Amino acid sequence: MKLILFRHGVAMERAEAISQKMEDSQRPLAEKGQVRTEKMGKFLIEREEKVDLLVSSPYLRALQTAEILARIYGVKTIHRCPELVPAAPPQAFAQWLAAYAKTARSVIAVGHEPQLPVFASWILAGTTDSFVDIKKSGVLCLEVETFEKVGPRSGQMRCLLQPKFLFK
Repeated sequence: MKLILFRHGVAMERAEAISQKMEDSQRPLAEKGQVRTEKMGKFLIEREEKVDLLVSSPYLRALQTAEILARIYGVKTIHRCPELVPAAPPQAFAQWLAAYAKTARSVIAVGHEPQLPVFASWILAGTTDSFVDIKKSGVLCLEVETFEKVGPRSGQMRCLLQPKFLFK
């Protein structure tokens, strides 16, 4: 089974959001974030023909990233997943996968720092001390035996794609 962790694109700066009295969860994607997400999505679809499930943090910048990916992949439904917010523990998303991705063969999960890198470190090495760096609009592709048994040391890294190195 393929699990693709996709970090949201570049968003409005925090300082600008604060000056506008905007909640962090409501910061939108910046134009640069939209462009890089579009490029990464098109790069990915050339290698991953199909996605069974597209899941996203409920934060606006993650949802906007997921909407771009949904258009590229032709996915009609984006599943909102509070287990992908920045402070969520890795076990929470593993439980979500066990409950909702039982029949899926490939999943794209759109989320944030530090949740995605912590989840990746946990699934790869069994630690919540993050050792993976996923840049904005970056992708970490994992392979798991089954989504019902995602846990510590249950995944293998297939690739790490950083937009800075792919798109100049």
